[in-house]
Amino acid sequence: MLRLYLLRHAKSSWAEPGKRDIDRKLNARGESDLPNIANLMKGRGWVPAHVYCSDAVRTRETLAGIEGSFVPRPGISYRADLYSGDTDTYMQCLMAHGGNEALMLVGHNPSCEGLAMQLVNDGDPESLKTLAMKYPTGGLAVFDIALSSWSALKPHCAHLVDF
Repeated sequence: MLRLYLLRHAKSSWAEPGKRDIDRKLNARGESDLPNIANLMKGRGWVPAHVYCSDAVRTRETLAGIEGSFVPRPGISYRADLYSGDTDTYMQCLMAHGGNEALMLVGHNPSCEGLAMQLVNDGDPESLKTLAMKYPTGGLAVFDIALSSWSALKPHCAHLVDF
């Protein structure tokens, strides 16, 4: 059984003149949401073995704000392709991992929402309803996937545990 934690970065500041989008930082609300995400994951014993994170500043800050709650500490890979990549890029990232350990992907919309909708097959009714409406900043979808390796990942194979 595979486990995926799919996290959209926390709320970020609006674009500033002369600053690249990739360099946008979290705003005060985004920073204040991080302890809630970390406490939720810690309280439920949700610990990824490896994290794939977009190399954008706001995704790095999101991960930095929650990774202290992970025991043991996961391996972390920062990837440029997760900044501008589409749903297929996110899917390929997970599939290339191989193995069967729990993974976290910290990324952006519309790719987080697209991946969630591509993977989901069934799940908790309330979580499914919420997921279908919107994938907000700081949104964390938790999936169980009845496969033995990430390389076998395919559409509509996941059970949505929580969102």
